Amino acid sequence: MKIIKVIPMRISIGCFFFLTTLAACTQNHSDSLGPAMNSIFKQYNNATGPGCAVSVIRDGRVIFSKGYGIANLEYDIPITPSTIFDIASVSKQFTGLAISTLVEQGKVTLDDDIHKYLPEVPVFYRPVTVRQLLHHTGGVRDWPQTLNAAGWRWDEVFSFSDIMRMVRQQKDLDFEPGSRFSYSNTGYNLLAAIVEKLSGQTFRTWTDSAIFKPLGMHSSHFLDDYSRIIKGLAYSYNRTNQGFEKNVGELTAYGSSSLFTSVGDLDKWVINFQSQVSKKNPVYLRMLTEGTLNNGETVHYGYGLGHGEDRGLKTISHTGGWQGYRTIISNYPDENLSIIILSNAAEFDPQDYASRVAGYFLKDKIRAGEKPAVNVRDLPNKKVDSLLMKKYEGTYQLGPSWVVTLTLEKGRLMTQANGEDKFPMDAKSDSVFWIEAYGASMTFVQDRGGQVDLLKYKGIEAKRIVPFTTDPRLFNQYSGTYYSEELESQYKVYIKDSKLYMHHMRLGDFDLTGEPTGKDQFSGKIGFVAFYRDDHDRVLGFMLSGGRVKNLRFEKK
Repeated sequence: MKIIKVIPMRISIGCFFFLTTLAACTQNHSDSLGPAMNSIFKQYNNATGPGCAVSVIRDGRVIFSKGYGIANLEYDIPITPSTIFDIASVSKQFTGLAISTLVEQGKVTLDDDIHKYLPEVPVFYRPVTVRQLLHHTGGVRDWPQTLNAAGWRWDEVFSFSDIMRMVRQQKDLDFEPGSRFSYSNTGYNLLAAIVEKLSGQTFRTWTDSAIFKPLGMHSSHFLDDYSRIIKGLAYSYNRTNQGFEKNVGELTAYGSSSLFTSVGDLDKWVINFQSQVSKKNPVYLRMLTEGTLNNGETVHYGYGLGHGEDRGLKTISHTGGWQGYRTIISNYPDENLSIIILSNAAEFDPQDYASRVAGYFLKDKIRAGEKPAVNVRDLPNKKVDSLLMKKYEGTYQLGPSWVVTLTLEKGRLMTQANGEDKFPMDAKSDSVFWIEAYGASMTFVQDRGGQVDLLKYKGIEAKRIVPFTTDPRLFNQYSGTYYSEELESQYKVYIKDSKLYMHHMRLGDFDLTGEPTGKDQFSGKIGFVAFYRDDHDRVLGFMLSGGRVKNLRFEKK
């Protein structure tokens, strides 16, 4: 097939001249802004750990660009604006551009059933449309938790072909298409597959020729082979009590993620995007379209871009996170300001740092009464009365299969989510505690009577609950082997030391913790497990669910 070209993205002579002088202009601005930016990123402004690359664009010009920290701890290679990162889900906007281009060319219709383009996808009880994939309203299972439940470990290869096989075997949708928003990486992998089908090219080849090459983004490529060598790559790291450890894992989930690029290349993308929108290019204007649910509610997401606000200012942005990489492109369109941050530190909070940078540049426009974001980590630790911390002990419900239990041990609060290790908490005030292992804080809320029944964590309001407990003498009814035809995977449920455990040949053994919702319901590291019974009260199987996966059926053998 003929190569599809995005004509509006060709670089003019004037633009070429601008790009050739970009480095000199950027250096002048970076020198003057350096002290302020160094203060914001002081946590990573050293040569002893991972860090980030930062770029700030205002009025179509790069006014700051710098690297902080180390890209490779084995060889002490510093991060620079040309360092390559896996930008994870920030990749989705490029898939959005690809689909918008095909729409403009008349090759795709947004309300078409995806089965028209991908006949290998199962025919579900309701059609899933291209538009619904773009807005995360299609009900297609999200691949990370689904493949993990099937036996994939986080430190190994998740490939595009793995994801496509998973989709071909999906027995049911998570929900009625268009009835709700549920972020699905798989949806964007299917969009990439549509691009491949209609262009006759690999997604990497199409994006290279239609997007990256015309923009001069010569260091940017979607990874379709995990064994490829990537020059200038930053490795990603976790912080531990003993120092840093390298993240291990390979991913070729192009379409939803797996774009490797630098802030230097993304500068060109952002500047071009702003220019095309100002020129009313329909390909780019379409990408700013929000979605609509069946009931008429607005979905503030589309084409790989999320619509929101920061202290009263409109934002169009996307974050990314995979195996220790933490990334963001945050645009403040009414202020002609864009911030790009790519990090290789697992605890890094890109949204927080982007907001802090924006606060510096937009301090005069921030909504009255709201202060620029402050990084809780940077606040000094405070000694809190043990009687007050005793009030915080207990279990809090973060999600359907996600609880966190807090305990006071030797005068220090400890947190432990189900299926995870226990971590210490540092008090920053009487009610705010920082958890270094999470790279986030928890805030406790007292009611009028002084009781603590709620904590806030990363935008989640988690209520205190009393965990449901099952009499261990009844555990025998759950023992047995359970098989999923959809995942071609099985789990053995057994009892050990009066506790219920699950075993998977690849994932090993882990215990099930009682959930607060009642009989036959448990949670473990693979998600929420709800056993179901027949009319004679015999256990027939269980349904596995999680944040982005619903009702995967496992039948008792």
